[in-house]
Amino acid sequence: MSDSIMILGEVLGDVFPDQTVIGGAPYNVARHCHAFGLHVHLLTGIGRDSLGERVMAEIQASGLSAEGVQQSARLPTGQVKVHLGPQGHHFEILDQQAYDDLQWPPVEALTLKYPPRLVYFGSLALRHAPMQAVAAQWLALCKPATVLCDINLRDPWYDAESVRMALQAADILKINHEELPEVCKLLGVPGSADINELARRLLMVFGLTEMFVTCGEEGSFWLDRFGQGFRVPPVRLSAAFVDSVGAGDAYTSVVIRGLRAGWSRQTILTRAASFAASICGIRGAVPAAADFYDDFL
Repeated sequence: MSDSIMILGEVLGDVFPDQTVIGGAPYNVARHCHAFGLHVHLLTGIGRDSLGERVMAEIQASGLSAEGVQQSARLPTGQVKVHLGPQGHHFEILDQQAYDDLQWPPVEALTLKYPPRLVYFGSLALRHAPMQAVAAQWLALCKPATVLCDINLRDPWYDAESVRMALQAADILKINHEELPEVCKLLGVPGSADINELARRLLMVFGLTEMFVTCGEEGSFWLDRFGQGFRVPPVRLSAAFVDSVGAGDAYTSVVIRGLRAGWSRQTILTRAASFAASICGIRGAVPAAADFYDDFL
């Protein structure tokens, strides 16, 4: 088994009112992990269009491997309209995008070439049946790699079937405090007013080994199947707040880094919170300059 990390899911243009920024949770996580020095392969799709060309140029400029990037002949490069408001941001995610059109043979070939130790996927990648089939084959091929699932509930692109598939495949779950009760309700996990208890119930029902829960301004917490758990407080922003797009992805990337490096869970939570806070000080999810990472290396 190689020391690679494989990431499956969307790359797209986050279309802000004033500019378009390349994003998508799996892409953001891959970019950060690569900047942290990890051996990363992103399995995704782009269209034969100018936005796809821009995605490839950005990937190549960053030094991230483009071996797993497929070009769809029939669908455009993904786009998400980002609507900013006083209550934060919300997303309008377009349907039938190139990341929905991954073909199995190239995914299989790359996975056999670089057998991963850890794999990551976001739940949005499973929004349509063809990608669910590709993901299922891929996850079977990746065994015994550790599977980290990131729940990203984006209306209307989730249902009980796709979320259940994601959780059944996962060893480790990353989720936020707003998604957690929604997932439990969707899957029939008994509710609780105590979010820690809710997380414990979800973990037990799906046999997860551990779970990372981000709680926005309340910090984040971790728990595992042995009943251990703790919380870390929020991190004060060192720069002016710009937007929170990609903060959760930044957090996830440090979780992956810490898992691969064998950090304590307390260290992972503290460093993940710090890096996520720093991303809130820039537009979009990934910094334009590589020296942004210097303080986190």
